[in-house]
Amino acid sequence: MYRRFTALCLLLLPCISSAANLQIQTWYGGAKGAHTIAHDDYCSSVTTGIEQNAIPILNQRGLKASLGLIAGSCSDAQWQTLKTRIKQGHELFNHTLTHRGMLEPGSLAPISGWDNVKEIVSAQQLVQSKLGYTMHFVAFPSDLATPEAKAFVEALPDTLGVRAAKHLYDGKAAGINEADDVQPMFVKWDSYWRDGKWSLYKPNRGNILIQHAQAAIDDGVWTYSTMHGVADASWESVPVDQYTAYADFLAAKVKSGELWVAGPSDILRYQMTRQFCGIQLNGDTIKADLSDWRCSRYASAVTVDIKLTDQQQGVFTQQGKPLVSQMLDKKTARLAYNPKLGEVKIN
Repeated sequence: MYRRFTALCLLLLPCISSAANLQIQTWYGGAKGAHTIAHDDYCSSVTTGIEQNAIPILNQRGLKASLGLIAGSCSDAQWQTLKTRIKQGHELFNHTLTHRGMLEPGSLAPISGWDNVKEIVSAQQLVQSKLGYTMHFVAFPSDLATPEAKAFVEALPDTLGVRAAKHLYDGKAAGINEADDVQPMFVKWDSYWRDGKWSLYKPNRGNILIQHAQAAIDDGVWTYSTMHGVADASWESVPVDQYTAYADFLAAKVKSGELWVAGPSDILRYQMTRQFCGIQLNGDTIKADLSDWRCSRYASAVTVDIKLTDQQQGVFTQQGKPLVSQMLDKKTARLAYNPKLGEVKIN
């Protein structure tokens, strides 16, 4: 019933009380879709191209990546570099302490020595101690995991999302994340393969990374691209020319307002807030219902468009302080509304 109601809302937006006056944009800033750039195995000895090639290319274009740390392999110099990456807005995610594979191939049997606390919790604690940073997203090595390991990670208080993992690598965890049916603990992704083996896309149709990003715009969804290094010795490393073309494409689509490029935690916060915080316009007040646990756990700022009445001047205040807004036309204002900060008054 919820999905049926949501589908109707998409056709008749906005479909909440004061329907003609308030609309929550599906994606931040009114973008058509969202995309995540993810590099696994940061701190591995073979992914040197992340720092040497990928990060400079992204920083030059104002793009943010998500970096999957093998925390136990990070050197003192890498910890220092990561402090800079955090300041630049790149997200760090938990890719375990040692990158030890969890499963015997094609089975649900854990390999000898796998330890949830060591691989997941210890990695979290190490990053916190070195960087003062809390990782909110988890990706298992090779995206393989037992049901017990998945349940363990999902129950951790800091976990906002987990990359889709199965017990058999068959490509079926690849996919897109629907805007109104995001599964935080099973975030689908597409992996870079030079020959497209387990990808949704094929290289004879163009750059695989660009195809996945374009799908976000075309279908109004969230797409997540997983890769390792760029022009280095890592598994299926991305050639520099392909990565540069991908970054150029993303930068152009961000500039045009068509695409929101962000880390998984920010995207999950946005979608869960939009869907579960019950944001409404009552007269001259924007308010939310924080009672749903998904709202209280994920709540963050979402993009809200308000169609002003003749009596409203377009001045917004939250907790008595002015709230920045943008006039899209003479009567439509756009602002970022964070339910955790209380009601917004419109004057």
